[in-house]
Amino acid sequence: MSTLVLPPSSHHHHHPHHHPQQSQTNIHTQRPQTNTISKTKARSTAVDPLHARYLIAHKLASGGFGDVYAGVRKKDGMPVALKVVPKKRMREINTSEGKLPLEVALLRRVAKVKNVIHMLEYFIHNEQLVIVLERPEHCCDLYDFICDRPGGLDERLARDFFKQILQILKDVHACGVLHRDIKDENFLVDMRTGQLYLIDFGSGALLNDGIYTDFEGTACYATPEWVTCRRYFGLPQTVWSLGILLYDLVCGDIPFSDDLAIIKCQPQFPSHLSSECVQLIEQCLSIRSSERPTLDQCLQSEWLKFASTRDLSISFISRRRIGGGGGHNNHHYLKDSNSTSKSTTGSTSSRGNSL
Repeated sequence: MSTLVLPPSSHHHHHPHHHPQQSQTNIHTQRPQTNTISKTKARSTAVDPLHARYLIAHKLASGGFGDVYAGVRKKDGMPVALKVVPKKRMREINTSEGKLPLEVALLRRVAKVKNVIHMLEYFIHNEQLVIVLERPEHCCDLYDFICDRPGGLDERLARDFFKQILQILKDVHACGVLHRDIKDENFLVDMRTGQLYLIDFGSGALLNDGIYTDFEGTACYATPEWVTCRRYFGLPQTVWSLGILLYDLVCGDIPFSDDLAIIKCQPQFPSHLSSECVQLIEQCLSIRSSERPTLDQCLQSEWLKFASTRDLSISFISRRRIGGGGGHNNHHYLKDSNSTSKSTTGSTSSRGNSL
């Protein structure tokens, strides 16, 4: 790891075979800024522009994509997250501005979507892409939120969360972006308001009506058509992952732990679930992609017509009495992409493997 984002006290995170390189940095801001470093000053000093602008703290996550660090913007104390991706793993796309990192291009497209964690700026430095992102306080990720409520969420709270997720995805799709890694770990929960935020567009793509033949999402959320044919349509793939996520919300776990289970597609439902909830999950998990509902049809489902709540304490109280679901490892915000999975069978599976 380059000294780009590591504080002096964090050198134990360096790769053992790393050799220092001469610093070369390009800075790209998402919004105009008044206090920029002049080109003359940047050339005449050895100051790392990231450390000049940000205080870098602890590592938040590490995985196949790279690393994420907590930080603070010096000029105003704003909390940020800094995502560091090796340039060799960086996908690029041609734009009117020339070639851009694909994740940067996608984040620019969703810059006005309300409940997405937004990019502030990005750097190309020492063969690395560094994306500076908002880091909202008082949040935990949805994975941890579910783990703290054995047996799943109360349906009234799950209903509110699922409505939020559907609306966020409609807004993202309207910007021409396909996320492709919809799962509990990629949503943050504001513990004061119950508002959800979508994170991590590193597996994303431009949205189109054609067939996709590449997939970098999470293995246990993959569709049957990807597992069997290595191809899929974008919107039905999203709806399948929503079926997995809704099951996770109300049952406290994911329904499938491996490819064979995905192909068989026989989720087991606990007796406390309403028939309307089960029906919506089964529709989203239709083996034939053409039979899955659209996002609008999901929003119009019978289950979402019932009362919902954003009271975050309700599931913690009610579902703890029901029990079930077993213990889970304690994970943290923006967790390792190779973290241990929740599994209905009690076994573990790789949670973030790219396919």
